[in-house]
Amino acid sequence: MTAATSHRRWIVAILCFVVPAMFAAPALAADAPRTKLPDEKPHQKALRDYLGTLAEKDFDHGVKEPIKVVAPENAEEAYKLWALGLDILRVGSIMHGYRNAAGTALPASQFLLATIEDPTQGVLRPAIWPEPTAWLANWDNAGNPYHKSRALKMRAFVTASVDMLMFDERQENSDAPLFHRADWFGPHLLMYGYVGCATRDAVGSKGREAYNACLKGMMKRVAAWGPRRDESYLDITAMVGMRFAADSIGDKESMKLAEDYAHRFFDDPWLWNPAGYFPEQGCLDAGFNGLSLYYATWLTLAAPDWTFVRDHVKEAWRLRAHLVLPEPDGKFTGPSHFNSRTGTDASADQWDWRFRTVAASYLTEQAICQAPFPTDEQLKAAPEKAVGMLQPQVMNYPDNPNMQRTASGPWRWMLYPNAPDFPMNNFALEFYPKGFLAEREKLVKKDPSLLKYPFERDEDFTAVFGNALLAAKRKAFGVIVHTGPVSEFQGEGHGEFTGPYGLSGGGLSAFWTPETGAVILGRRAGMQFPDRKPPSFDLPEAWRTWPVHAVSGQTAAGKFFTSARNQEPQATFTKDEKGASVKVTGVIPAAPIGAEKSLAGKIEYARAFTVEAKGLKVETAVTGDGADSLAELYEVIPVYIRNAMGQAETVTTAIEFEAGGKWSPATEQYAADVAAVRLTRFKGSVVVRFDRPRRVKLAPTEWVDTFMTRATCRNVLVDLLESGDKPAAVKEARKVGYMIEAEKK
Repeated sequence: MTAATSHRRWIVAILCFVVPAMFAAPALAADAPRTKLPDEKPHQKALRDYLGTLAEKDFDHGVKEPIKVVAPENAEEAYKLWALGLDILRVGSIMHGYRNAAGTALPASQFLLATIEDPTQGVLRPAIWPEPTAWLANWDNAGNPYHKSRALKMRAFVTASVDMLMFDERQENSDAPLFHRADWFGPHLLMYGYVGCATRDAVGSKGREAYNACLKGMMKRVAAWGPRRDESYLDITAMVGMRFAADSIGDKESMKLAEDYAHRFFDDPWLWNPAGYFPEQGCLDAGFNGLSLYYATWLTLAAPDWTFVRDHVKEAWRLRAHLVLPEPDGKFTGPSHFNSRTGTDASADQWDWRFRTVAASYLTEQAICQAPFPTDEQLKAAPEKAVGMLQPQVMNYPDNPNMQRTASGPWRWMLYPNAPDFPMNNFALEFYPKGFLAEREKLVKKDPSLLKYPFERDEDFTAVFGNALLAAKRKAFGVIVHTGPVSEFQGEGHGEFTGPYGLSGGGLSAFWTPETGAVILGRRAGMQFPDRKPPSFDLPEAWRTWPVHAVSGQTAAGKFFTSARNQEPQATFTKDEKGASVKVTGVIPAAPIGAEKSLAGKIEYARAFTVEAKGLKVETAVTGDGADSLAELYEVIPVYIRNAMGQAETVTTAIEFEAGGKWSPATEQYAADVAAVRLTRFKGSVVVRFDRPRRVKLAPTEWVDTFMTRATCRNVLVDLLESGDKPAAVKEARKVGYMIEAEKK
């Protein structure tokens, strides 16, 4: 893992998980703590009674010896150990100067009903994370002394039961909205279902029946609530939880509840776009989409009989592969301007734990290039690495109390039962499909290009994704054109963000060459929560610097407008043996963000993108009804410089204008009679040649992302108004055409 990746993960954990949990949850009334587990309902009483029959011996695993390094029996076992070592599993995670209590290390007394029902503090939740504890008991490895440990499984079962009973009572009796949302309950349902499956052989029949009865009641509630449609990835956690719960219960009714719920999700265009992504507030968000891919990949592996899920998730991984652009320095990047909330691209999407892409490679050939694969040396070192990762977690540290959190704490609502340390499960290990290694070897031998991202491969391609995106590569260049929707806030989620919810309107997302990398690239920074300053990093007053291929401008009254905020552009795709083209039409929104109008009249735009053998041809036309006096009107071309989070300071892009047959450095002052723009990056150049000489300048400053990335861009502004800096109305079409191609050496 690179330092940049590690840094990003903790930013993600704080900004996207811990903060939402705090922000989303209204404060609960300071009621007196409940000192007894719920037993008002028959299933509650049966489960509590079962917990009361357990004694310390039921939780005493008796293991004294350490986990041992044992040579794997075959290549598949070595591969699975390597997969385990990709990301630390939180059995007893050590980080940030503390550790949570290992499921193996707590005293057996903490799991007794008499300890859990504390007369002073209230109901206590044992201080373990049940999923990895149950996993350790099921980890079939010759060096694992905890394998088949009933005591560990019972520790996990009791911890999950306590949380489930308390949630069950709150769902029955509390009016607080947070107890009646499938998405906010999803992570807990997932835990209950997983633990139910993982411990079924250890729990007595009465306890298991009561547990599953409670679980089934929760499934029915989730089915009645339905997907919340606020944040897709959280709705997917509920789907994963429904499937695990159905597997734990094991009857047809439960499985139908789970499968029907999954169909409701994937049949909803607000939650699944057939272009191959899970929308966030109606938009593609390449960063947030990583969270959805995490849970959707897990769901696909856990539900192999749900072919409709597999088909959709395979398409999502195909899209992700085509949104990743290789850089000449070995880094990767991609467009992010269309994102609803964040600034990260697909190559740096959230929850990018490496086992996620490894697991995806089990599902589709399109993910092979996206997943790491071990070298012979890594396979050889895998057993020692895996044991070295796990053994410190299962140890106790009695002489260092600052390194432990071993005391049970009062039960309370949390969005994530194990927050903020992720992940709990390594599904690439748990769902390894027997024979995968041999199948992968056969596929790669037949088609070695599968090891490379699409834009790294030698062959040309044209890929269309729904009515939202075109990705095409020719020998000397590649392009991405986005025509999908952006949106405004819809829903009752964490609160209305400031916006904008995506920037697109139908435009060029990327122009790439092997020598320059992504020299033209659409980006955005993203939004914080509304109570933060600034709530949005895409400031309206800085619209000239927004790196998005759009028609943008300002009225004589000082109000900005942009085609990038057209929420539903109309697009037509053509693809044949000669090439590919996209035509986009739309109306520039009168109110670019929120309800405040910038335009009194109507301004329309039309764009055409034609992928030819030598380059990309772009044509833009703007027409209006003349009702608005405009001071500025530009065709904006976003030039990518670098991402300081991983790229050297020496990476830069030289921007030059050609006028009168001579090239000179571009500036923020207008240059007249510009025939072409040259962009030089790394060891290559791209030329943007206009249909006729134009008046062109740079945006007043560079655009620098200071939120979730450190990307830097600089816009080229092509004057479409051509009124000598005097306000003018637009009636007749203002047009510009240009060809973008790699400069021949």
